[in-house]
Amino acid sequence: MRHIVSRMRAFSTQIRQDSHVVVYVTRDIGRQNTLLGPSKQFPFPGDVSSKLAFDLANEEMKTQPKLDVPSVSVGEILEKSTNNVKRSPSNPGDQFSAKGIELTASECPRLLKKDLKELFPGIDLSQRDICVMNLTQKTDTDMSAWSTEMEIERMQLTSAFIESATAICDALHRLGYWADFIDPSSGRPYLGKFTNATLFETDDRYRSLGFKITDLGCCKILEHALWGTNAFVGTIFTDAPLRSAAVGEILDKVNAE
Repeated sequence: MRHIVSRMRAFSTQIRQDSHVVVYVTRDIGRQNTLLGPSKQFPFPGDVSSKLAFDLANEEMKTQPKLDVPSVSVGEILEKSTNNVKRSPSNPGDQFSAKGIELTASECPRLLKKDLKELFPGIDLSQRDICVMNLTQKTDTDMSAWSTEMEIERMQLTSAFIESATAICDALHRLGYWADFIDPSSGRPYLGKFTNATLFETDDRYRSLGFKITDLGCCKILEHALWGTNAFVGTIFTDAPLRSAAVGEILDKVNAE
């Protein structure tokens, strides 16, 4: 999970910016520091410029590439997005068995979506298409049977998930989307307002997300299709479209080898 955290930290600071940047220059701008060399816009003594020099400097500034813009094209991102949406839920064994980490994205099931108004009070999500991302990691211990080792591992995975999910939500917020995630320790939204409604990973509603929930009488357990009860699940909600470039890019970042 540590490499996920590091990748998402980098992703949250390198998120694609599609809007144009407009810079306003005021008339009372300070004199050019001569220790740094002459200004390209005002190359003559006394901060004087000719129209040709001024226009050439402006043109050069306009043509300089932004260093923080990823080199990947929008078409490539969209292609990755489509491929990830298709491959993630279908056959997780081929893609994730070696590294034990899986991030899937799916449209929010109707059964779960009708309860979102209680889970996220103050936010009207009824008219939005909600995407659910589940970050699952294969565990060393069986999560269905309590032990000291299981409790320690669960605490570590909870902390790592919160850090990764915070970075993912921050990246989505930068793009103008709403996003929040469920704190595995409380079952409540981590970023949103307090609510009495909860969503734990053993909730029956997780069946609609592709997990098996077994009622043992004394408790319920979650089973992953590939890893059984050796799985830890964290859930993120967003109104970013399932097949959007943002969701596809996040899937690629986390699922990358």
